Amino acid sequence: MKIIESLKPFPLRTLMVCFTIWLIATEILVFDQARFNANAELLQQAARALRGPEVLVPSERPAHPQSDVRMQQL
Repeated sequence: MKIIESLKPFPLRTLMVCFTIWLIATEILVFDQARFNANAELLQQAARALRGPEVLVPSERPAHPQSDVRMQQL
């Protein structure tokens, strides 16, 4: 029983320091994720702007193809 009586309670100051460090690290991670998402969105917008017009592939043959056009089966 002597061992239990000699233990000191956990210092409140240490708990406050650990909580503060955890809070700052969490805030840094949240803002870093938000910045990453914003950069990813800007990159996607730039990629869409650089891409030319989309090529459309018809799903059916035209009813009256022109005589000088050669059709190939995909």
